[in-house]
Amino acid sequence: MVGRWMTGCARDGFDAVELDNLDSFARSRGLVKQRHAKAFARLLVRRAHRAGLAVAQKNWAELDGSRLGFDFAIAEECGRYDECGRYVASYGGRVLVVEYRRADFRRACRTHGDRVAVVLRDRALTPDGVRRWC
Repeated sequence: MVGRWMTGCARDGFDAVELDNLDSFARSRGLVKQRHAKAFARLLVRRAHRAGLAVAQKNWAELDGSRLGFDFAIAEECGRYDECGRYVASYGGRVLVVEYRRADFRRACRTHGDRVAVVLRDRALTPDGVRRWC
């Protein structure tokens, strides 16, 4: 199912997809293990690449997703949770930081804004909503 979605994204002209909830094993009460999440991520990354799409890791900051084939990271609220450095260690400048609170945005800009893109957005990501870069 997810593979078909990615094929559709490529057909519709998208350049990349983000794979969210990689860390769902942390909420599965033991039903999903980290190794399962990694194996599934590898399959999805290969499928996206076959469709001509770049693939972003989202969530699971402790994972160096570049080893699984991810091309970049979308680090949502990494300033808030002090995780931006983990993504930068794995992806260098290929990180997009998204913050929703101004204090977290300022922190991410101060600590990583000289190396990666950091944007302040409204949580609903509305077209006319908050959009500020550092």
